[in-house]
Amino acid sequence: MRLRPTQFSFSFLLLVFSFASDLNAQTTTSGGLTGVITDQSSAVVPDAAVELKDNAKGVTQSAKTDRQGVYRFFFLTPGRYTLTVTHAGFREETRAVNILLGPPVSVNVTLAVAMASTNVTVPDEVPLLQAENGDVSATMNQKQVSELPNPGNDLTYIVQTAPGVVMNTDVQGGANFSILGMPGFSYLHTIDGMNDNDNAFNLSQIGALILLLGQNQIQEATVVSTGYSGQFGGAAGGNVNYITKSGSKQFHGNAQYYWNGRVFNANDWFNKAFGEPRPFSIANQWAGSLGGPIKKDKLFFFFDTEGLRLLIPQHFLVTIPSLQFEAATIANIDSDPRFGPASATDAFYKKIFDLYNAAPGTNSTTPGASPTDDLGCSTFSDTNTRLGIDVPCARYFFTTRSRPSQDTLTSGRLDWNVDRNDRAFLRLQYDRGRGAVGNDPISSAFDVDFTQPWWQAQILETHTFGMSAANQFLLAGSYFAGIFQVKNPSQALAAFPTTLDFAQAPFNNLGGAGNINVFGFGRYNTQYQLSEDVAKIWGNHRLGLGASFARIYWSELPRKSGTIGHLSVQTMRAFFQGGVDPASRSVDFTSLSQSFTSQGNLPISFSNFGLYGDDEWRARPNLAVTLAIRAEHYSNPLCRSHCFARLAGPFGSISHEPDQPYNRAVLINQRQAFAATDTILWSPRVSFLTILCSEVVWVSSMTHSLASSWIRFRVTLRSSIRTQLSETILRPMRQPASLGMRLHRTQRLWTALPMAELWLRSRQRIQASSLRG
Repeated sequence: MRLRPTQFSFSFLLLVFSFASDLNAQTTTSGGLTGVITDQSSAVVPDAAVELKDNAKGVTQSAKTDRQGVYRFFFLTPGRYTLTVTHAGFREETRAVNILLGPPVSVNVTLAVAMASTNVTVPDEVPLLQAENGDVSATMNQKQVSELPNPGNDLTYIVQTAPGVVMNTDVQGGANFSILGMPGFSYLHTIDGMNDNDNAFNLSQIGALILLLGQNQIQEATVVSTGYSGQFGGAAGGNVNYITKSGSKQFHGNAQYYWNGRVFNANDWFNKAFGEPRPFSIANQWAGSLGGPIKKDKLFFFFDTEGLRLLIPQHFLVTIPSLQFEAATIANIDSDPRFGPASATDAFYKKIFDLYNAAPGTNSTTPGASPTDDLGCSTFSDTNTRLGIDVPCARYFFTTRSRPSQDTLTSGRLDWNVDRNDRAFLRLQYDRGRGAVGNDPISSAFDVDFTQPWWQAQILETHTFGMSAANQFLLAGSYFAGIFQVKNPSQALAAFPTTLDFAQAPFNNLGGAGNINVFGFGRYNTQYQLSEDVAKIWGNHRLGLGASFARIYWSELPRKSGTIGHLSVQTMRAFFQGGVDPASRSVDFTSLSQSFTSQGNLPISFSNFGLYGDDEWRARPNLAVTLAIRAEHYSNPLCRSHCFARLAGPFGSISHEPDQPYNRAVLINQRQAFAATDTILWSPRVSFLTILCSEVVWVSSMTHSLASSWIRFRVTLRSSIRTQLSETILRPMRQPASLGMRLHRTQRLWTALPMAELWLRSRQRIQASSLRG
């Protein structure tokens, strides 16, 4: 039997990388270290002994330089290390290095002919230039993460300090930044390698206050804006990777507290305009951590807790029926032969007016619908009662309501140095809070809360095979339940059994968002993830292979909001006439929308699988070539209760007649969301990095996928005063008739402060207008 071309290519890829035993020197949870050992004549020193010691945990790893004097270390936990190089006939050299999350750090050592030892300390800072491959990334260390001004200590906020990142003002609720023009839904977020995205929106997971706590437990964060290595996938726009702190040989910890209150905040403009006092507001935020050894050089712990409790006032302009309009409406209903004083309509109207009259703030009202509308009657008028002529139909007032909200995160991590070749850690995290997302100005019975209990757990194990290979295994799982619901459903339904809005009348709605969410709205989400990464040095090649699998289960609450019904009053006259005016039924009427679902929770599942291989080839001392290929599979969403509906065919091929039967255009009770999806998404990648001289690096990269193709060129210059100029040309290859070219220039940075350097570089980026190529 002959294999199809796609099957043959995939099988050949697996075969090649199985013999090579491969991956990259770093993953989304780790970093790497590489360098060249030379003597004082600049000749390379092969077979030198290189030892790397983790200062925090005491773990030691060893390697030998190859025939080109190159050494490499894989899957290193970011932190401070001591590098020691020895060789017979040369003096021992010791360096202090700081391993960063992301691309390998380069540390070259020159050995001197001597017998004594010497210590040379290099600065612990982010290198301005990464010259190992074509990836473009920025790393923020723990000091930068903790000291950057950050409203609410939202963990995703720090991404905005990376070059090429701007605040996203188009979409709120999670998509708060954009990298190189990509939309906010285009990024993959990971914490210690675990996928931290909510796949419903492809946004970072958040807590009950619509922000991501955890800043106090983060050791480093890396933003990969352009990733050509095979390990980067799952999102088109970039990767945002966080790693958490761990225990060390010494006890350490911290405590933080932030306070904000009414004394620091001005009164709202509308409050002052209406003569209202400055309302009470307060925010209490805290964080505390403790870490240390359990067993010397073997077992370590780290514990972190942080949270936010706040009360923020909401301001409302409330419009309710005037007392004159209420009295005239009740009198009109009681005199109408269709109803009468003992009718259900009379009782229903009195319930409506009682709710309006009990609203907080009705003791000080002003006639009319607003300061610009003295009557508030819209187009309605009645000569008998003078309503709409010189008697107001409405009254308004300005009020402030507030309820406390809170979110608390607690996490613990246990690190274990199993032996010289194995290390592992276990991390657990729990986040729980309540957000007061809906405050109803008419009645607190309709207030809505958002709760999201959130569990995370993961185990990560790293194993080294001698001095030339290593692998990393990750097992992770998470669960969250984001639910919007009225805080007391039975009380809300007793106060008002439905929802009521006015198409023309200025009155506030009754029931509001509260009764829509009386049965709850949201879903329960369970996810687990497996991944394996392997790396091996083979001559001048750094080979890599990795695979990941994720399974996601939803249990979505059924849409029961229509069960209680929704009343929509089309005109003021319809309301005055008890719901409909017999003289003008086609205009002055009230509509009722109600539905009854027999569905229970909707069981929906997703599966994602990714496989990649790459080869970072150091062809020459000043030339690095990266070849990578990535294959990804995203399953067709599956509903076990056949809950999907979709078009019967492509939109252009189905009938668009409005009077056709519903089932001719739409298929219901479907098990899969789409008729078909792509089986495998292939993404071959290649990048070239050339060190033209000690001051200039040239990077050329290309990637191809089913969606688009890009070529990237980058020139980076370095000088002793820390200036950097980078030029990037992005040329889409699929549309030669309209080749778009965007030129980005980074201005010279005249600062010696790493943090200021990072900040200015992101703010001084200039994007020229598009050119015809």
